[in-house]
Amino acid sequence: MIDKRSQSKIHNNRGFALLMAGRNPAARSELEAAIEHDPGNVPALTNLGYLLDRQGAHDEAILLYQRAIGLNPAYAVAHNNLGLAYMNAGLLDEARNAYETAIRVDPRYAVALLNLAQLYQQQAQLTEATEAYQAYLKLKPNDVQALYNLGVMHLETGMLEHAASFLWHVLQLDPNHGAARINLGAILLKRHQVDQAIRMFEAVVEQDPECLLARHHLALARLMQRDLARAAAELELILSRDRTSVHVANNLALIYREMGHPGQAIEILRRLAFENPHSATIRQNLALLESSLTSGEHRGG
Repeated sequence: MIDKRSQSKIHNNRGFALLMAGRNPAARSELEAAIEHDPGNVPALTNLGYLLDRQGAHDEAILLYQRAIGLNPAYAVAHNNLGLAYMNAGLLDEARNAYETAIRVDPRYAVALLNLAQLYQQQAQLTEATEAYQAYLKLKPNDVQALYNLGVMHLETGMLEHAASFLWHVLQLDPNHGAARINLGAILLKRHQVDQAIRMFEAVVEQDPECLLARHHLALARLMQRDLARAAAELELILSRDRTSVHVANNLALIYREMGHPGQAIEILRRLAFENPHSATIRQNLALLESSLTSGEHRGG
């Protein structure tokens, strides 16, 4: 006859498999059975906490993790998952402490290092985030998301060479990483390497024609080339997908004006002024354009 502790392990293994398969009700039944057979089953307590946290029951999950840690303070998984539950509950300081404890318990626990790095990044503690990402990458040197996050952080702080290095590494590992291409294109634009930037943005658009961010960057690059017609075409396409983009519509109106199509520019700005009555920039651009058009008509007469 199987003893209760062995039965508990069987139920936990079944529950974990069901949890990974997304069969949450069945997983919960198995995990609760595991705990019923052995209230000291730390993995089962942790797995049930993870399930409840995913379902939004963060407080219940936190209590289960704390119970598991009380039984086995050296169980790094419970500390890490406790950090996730604190994060989901909006308790960021507590989350950081939980991740740091998980790492002290197991310095090679990569998941906790990644979670800590992302938390630091979210809190704009970029030096600490960089150190945590670098420690994580020593364990997982080809993790695309960590490399990309580091690249973006360096880009945000103006360290273009470091940012480009990480983003190129991302593309070596994942040539279809559109976000890395867009950010590399942005770096190339800052360096005034416009042709190379355009190739980056075009590669993203070819892969995903509905990527409006890439199209917006492409329009900016066309403007830098003074290719107004192609810049306008990109902005028109963006507006056909998203009429709420005030910045894009305003830029398109200014391009129309520069191309000698003031009527189209005024039409766009009047719509924007109606939809955004508190925007001083739109009102100012509309007033200037209408005034210049009226003055031109008087001079022509």
